[in-house]
Amino acid sequence: MGGGEGPGKNSVMPTNRELAVPYALSGLLAALLGVSSVVGLFFGGRGLYDAYPASLAGLVGQDAVTLVVGVPLLIVSVWLTRRGSIGALLVWAGALFYFAYSYYFYVTGGFNALFLVYVAIVSTSLYGLLSLLFAVDAETIRARFGPGAPTGPIGGFFVGISLLFFLLWGGMVVSSAVAGARPDQVLRSVVAIDCTVLLPLLLFGGLRLWRGKAWGYVLGGLLLTKVAATGFTLAFTTALGALWAGRLGGFNAFLFVVFALMATGALLLIVPYMRSIGKSGGPAPTETRRRTEGRDG
Repeated sequence: MGGGEGPGKNSVMPTNRELAVPYALSGLLAALLGVSSVVGLFFGGRGLYDAYPASLAGLVGQDAVTLVVGVPLLIVSVWLTRRGSIGALLVWAGALFYFAYSYYFYVTGGFNALFLVYVAIVSTSLYGLLSLLFAVDAETIRARFGPGAPTGPIGGFFVGISLLFFLLWGGMVVSSAVAGARPDQVLRSVVAIDCTVLLPLLLFGGLRLWRGKAWGYVLGGLLLTKVAATGFTLAFTTALGALWAGRLGGFNAFLFVVFALMATGALLLIVPYMRSIGKSGGPAPTETRRRTEGRDG
């Protein structure tokens, strides 16, 4: 994740303030995620998720991915950020966005004994992300990238995903309206969050990165992490649902391929993107640097 910037006592971070708030919120988030995922894995099939219209495989699968992949990713990215890794800082932001997005469906999709825990997860991840982004110096981050960063392919990747899902979700909503049918609650929740938050952000981030704008570089690492994590999660839960049902329908097979390609594409792009950090022609402006917390201690 460090992308050529090894940790050490002289490491500096491209932030304009201390990161005490996002550090604290991320620690709380990791604890909340651990509790919710363990409880979900043990009791999800015993009535905990009965009130949710989403498939049991989707909810239990999310719990498994959170515990095995998500929480370790969050903890490691925070730890490496404290050691001076800019790449880890971008991954950390993407992990926070991933959890805010994923657990939105737990908050809006139903109700159970963990409802307030889900609310706390969304709140801590969202406000942790906002406090982190408010502290980021985007111009300094852009200055730390080398000329070999694959900004064009990543920008095109983001724009392509946003247009694909705008067409997919829009087509499903329009076809339901023409048929006089009402889309199910799960589809409505997905379309609502995707078309108001995720897809516009992918489009915006892709265009900004394509044009070499400072915030495009920040969103590049953030959204690659988010797309990789979400693509993997949805491919896994789709496959788990098919395994439990003993069959994989045509549309679910299509979605599995799309999600798997999303995750694979994001992973293939994030490696050279992170490796290009620290390979620019000169150092970042001194006045915008902040030492990582705990450096002198």
